[in-house]
Amino acid sequence: MSEPDQHAPQQARSRLTMERLLSAALAVLEDRGLAGITIPEIAAEAGLSTGSIYRRFADKDALIKAAFLQLLDSAQATNQANLPPDLFQGRGLADALRILSRALVAQYAGRTGLLKALDQYLETQTDAAFRGHALDRIEANMRRLIAALLPFRDQIAAKDPERAITFALLAATTVIEVHKLHTPLLWRRMLPLDDEALAAEVARTMAAYLGA
Repeated sequence: MSEPDQHAPQQARSRLTMERLLSAALAVLEDRGLAGITIPEIAAEAGLSTGSIYRRFADKDALIKAAFLQLLDSAQATNQANLPPDLFQGRGLADALRILSRALVAQYAGRTGLLKALDQYLETQTDAAFRGHALDRIEANMRRLIAALLPFRDQIAAKDPERAITFALLAATTVIEVHKLHTPLLWRRMLPLDDEALAAEVARTMAAYLGA
């Protein structure tokens, strides 16, 4: 009979501590943004000492990078679960675009500050390796959406349906990101949109482009 692994409980506690720490960092980023986040605030949110943080990360920047990568990994797992191969079976392209548009808008719910911080961080990031890892995850999510729409290629007028789908989704996510993260003044003045209206207009725009 093999002896029990004496390190297992310690390793489990260490994993739980790390999860608490990264979750706390993301919570502080949501509330305070990049400019306001500090190690003491993260420690207080996690219920840990600052020393516990510095035993795991060299500095605040290393912790922020780990937290953002966890966020992107979680988004990948969620998208994979929410996009089974048969999701759009029996549906038309317009219906599929409405579903995707609602999902794209919904991902900002309760995370606007956090996603804005991620956007700012990537734009100013000088660590090429981290930026590459982050963009790999974001691109993988986008390619999963593209793959979900490829079964509708026969309904798309463009000579290269995959390229057209890619452009439509990139344009849609750009419009949604601008609305949710940057609150453009002219849009708010001329055409204010709540989440439901934003998703509907984005879906309609993609359908018009892909079917034109």
